[in-house]
Amino acid sequence: MNRATEVDVNSAATILAVCFLASVTPSAVLLGPLIVGGLITELGFTPQAAGNMIFAELSGAALSTFLALYWIPRADWRRVLRIALVAMAGCNIVSAFLVDAWLLGASRFICGIGVGTVMAATLLVCGMTRNQERVLSFWQMGQIIFASIALAAMPFIFSAIGIRGMYLMLALVMAALMVAVPYMPRGGGPATGLAWRELPAVTRRYAPVGLIGLLFFFVAMGGVWNFAERLGDEAGLDREFIALTLAAVSACGVLGSICSALLGLRWGRTAPFVIGTMTLATSMLLFYDVGSASQFVLAAFLFKFGWWFISPYILANITTLDASGKLVAATNFVIAFGQALGPLLVGFILAKRAGLDAQHADYAPAIEMGLVCLALCSLLFITVIRANDRQSRGASDAQRAATGPLS
Repeated sequence: MNRATEVDVNSAATILAVCFLASVTPSAVLLGPLIVGGLITELGFTPQAAGNMIFAELSGAALSTFLALYWIPRADWRRVLRIALVAMAGCNIVSAFLVDAWLLGASRFICGIGVGTVMAATLLVCGMTRNQERVLSFWQMGQIIFASIALAAMPFIFSAIGIRGMYLMLALVMAALMVAVPYMPRGGGPATGLAWRELPAVTRRYAPVGLIGLLFFFVAMGGVWNFAERLGDEAGLDREFIALTLAAVSACGVLGSICSALLGLRWGRTAPFVIGTMTLATSMLLFYDVGSASQFVLAAFLFKFGWWFISPYILANITTLDASGKLVAATNFVIAFGQALGPLLVGFILAKRAGLDAQHADYAPAIEMGLVCLALCSLLFITVIRANDRQSRGASDAQRAATGPLS
């Protein structure tokens, strides 16, 4: 039996399993603002050191791509997922008892390899479905729901058992994700075995452009979002208010995914991309000099809405270029590496500023870098969108020619 046909990837059960796995796995990104804040406030880390913990985990996720290139066409995907989840649960348990920053970073790096493995599998399955934009929107909704609940609970978790208790809770959740594995396919279709030179010319031409644009996008997202809590703190806002705001806007961010799911390709690919980009740019400008609690709330809401609205279109434009799975694996690398590189670069810039105070730093570089990277992403990615539009029109014309004038 073909491994890809053992389950129906378009079934509600498999889509739900994908959403379940993708919701909790990237916790370092979803909970990044409060993890960074907790490491700085609780453990006395500098902004650079706190950012390095996020970088370590996401670097592991990025490097897992090279393993994915091996296991995608060869291994049983379910077995790979089980191994990854066990590794993640173990690393979270170990992280709860580590006091050395280097050892904690090593533990988060290994955990990140598991994160990247699971996320690669979920992206692969999304790319196998009939309606990729819609499924990717659902893929995001699970992350939003988890982030909303977790961000709202974080202040109470920190006050009761601290950041170490958070790691133990994450270990339990990773173990619970095992129930979703049987609903995932054991492997992909025949296209997963294609070599790069065998892929279509449009893929070989535009894939590098799209991946570079994707890198700039997630550098911007990671650099801004992981320091959002610090931006509110710098403005003198209450820490509990900041945490509840981030949780609330994450919940409201589901509106972005709902809008993209309902909109689909009715407006094409270019218009939604422009709307999402302008929303993100506006949010960053509002973050630049927070003067009130309402401004912080508006900036955070627009940021999450824009992020979750535009992401399905960006990711679907990448998966549309390639059915082999190799580009999906590369996409997973770029997402993880970009979100890791963002906070690392911001932390590096902050560390180089004279008179750095871990508790009272100027976090404007996060916004400045975000705006520049977002602009570069837009310039590069619009060429990929146009290429996919031309490919879609060509396929439609060919289908009409094959069916003839009768309707």
